[in-house]
Amino acid sequence: MTRKTPHTAPTATYQQVFEQWQRSSTKRRMTTVVDYQKVFDAFASFVQHKDLASIERKDVLAFRDHLLTLGQSAVTANHKVGILKGIFRVAVEYEQIPNNPVADVRSIGTQRQKARVAFSADDLNRLFQSEVFTAGLRPKGGGRDAAYWLPLLALFTGARVEELAQLLVSDVRHEEGLGHYLNITDEAAHAQLKNAASRRRIPLHTAVLDCGFLEYLARCKRPGLLFPDLRANSRRKLGGYFSTWFSIYLRQKMGIHDARKVFHSFRHTFKDACRAVGIEEEVHDALTGHTGNSVSRRYGNDQYPLEPLFEAINRLEFAGLDLSHLYTRPVSQKLSMNELRMISAYHGIIVAFPTPKTRRSSQPFVLAMCDGLQAGFDIAANKPIFGELPRNKQMLVNAWVEIHKEELVANWHAGQITGEFFKLDPLR
Repeated sequence: MTRKTPHTAPTATYQQVFEQWQRSSTKRRMTTVVDYQKVFDAFASFVQHKDLASIERKDVLAFRDHLLTLGQSAVTANHKVGILKGIFRVAVEYEQIPNNPVADVRSIGTQRQKARVAFSADDLNRLFQSEVFTAGLRPKGGGRDAAYWLPLLALFTGARVEELAQLLVSDVRHEEGLGHYLNITDEAAHAQLKNAASRRRIPLHTAVLDCGFLEYLARCKRPGLLFPDLRANSRRKLGGYFSTWFSIYLRQKMGIHDARKVFHSFRHTFKDACRAVGIEEEVHDALTGHTGNSVSRRYGNDQYPLEPLFEAINRLEFAGLDLSHLYTRPVSQKLSMNELRMISAYHGIIVAFPTPKTRRSSQPFVLAMCDGLQAGFDIAANKPIFGELPRNKQMLVNAWVEIHKEELVANWHAGQITGEFFKLDPLR
């Protein structure tokens, strides 16, 4: 009697295995597919396209060791082995190969430094005093105006570079009674987001507005991209080339050589600032698009309410940061007394300096208040620059400023550093 040999299905090819992995989910981003393809192709080349059914654990270990000898970090090697594990797992599920050779491969132990760290106040001041911000430099590699606005927006929103780079002009919106905000979405054909939590609204900080963002917005063509001079890279990322340019700018122009400090560091800086001023975790997660662990966060409307987001952004500040030289307008709205420091009072007039936190002009000015009216006076020119006072009161302020001009300038600059101002004699 002849014994029959059991039928064995032919082993799938590398291309068939990868295509099956790709078909197994419709939610993968194209950048993920490209990254996985590169790793899988590199592995196939390393094992010389050995029959997939014959791949063993030792082959995977040899590939991992090969990556380390090429100078890749243990973190990167572990990540690439994880990619192989995922592809082979799908191949086993669809019976393309008999077993997963990566299933028992453990990660290499690492003592990891943080891959990205926040910027210091000194880093930020050096950046915002650089030629892009003070000399009108608009490099092509930085996307022209994007070189100016993306760092400011990233610092005050915590948004990812691609989320900002792909914004449309129409994504800058206004809520009556609250203010302007960015609508982060992937509704446009070109837009990509990391996950569902990335769809969110981020209020614009007054510092961004005072640097002239709305004036920039008014000059933009509608409809269209907010930063039309950014060019997509081979992975269709509008922020790809910009990120490379920014890193080079940090190293070569700013002298910031810590490799952990890149554009994504703005996101870490934003999170640190949120914690420093006591913004609740749930709120700053909603601002940055991080997914929280709380079950309660999975209930209710998909859009986090705007009111607590605006309240949080209004509290946000960065200790030691000075952007006053970038402000294109003076006080944008009436300030409350807790945002002012009174330096003199006479004839029914209160004269004050805005606190460094609320200052809206790089030029020294005083705020004069009388009978519910406010007006700002440029100290050097001794003339009104915004607001209005009765003519007789304005003349009194002009006379007082002329008498104390040198003291006022010195007072302004001292308070810029200390946050405190000395009182001056009233007009007699």
